[in-house]
Amino acid sequence: MTTNRQALQELVRQHLGGTATPMAAQLALDAVLRSISDGLACDGEVKLAHFGTFKVKQRAARRLLLPGSKQEHILPSRQTVTFKGA
Repeated sequence: MTTNRQALQELVRQHLGGTATPMAAQLALDAVLRSISDGLACDGEVKLAHFGTFKVKQRAARRLLLPGSKQEHILPSRQTVTFKGA
């Protein structure tokens, strides 16, 4: 299932009892996502009990061969976020 930001915001509003305004739900969702992002930037890992772990991993540089032109490109190394459920 793919859920977009607006759908998540509505789910948060419903979990807050349905009485919260859409703006309050948006602020709550933004605060949680910003906190996870800040934790990843600081420590490289965020563990949420009974939910899972977000972790920053370094992906190695790799060679890429374009099929049509047979040109070789190098994709630089990069950081990516992984999630492992509890």
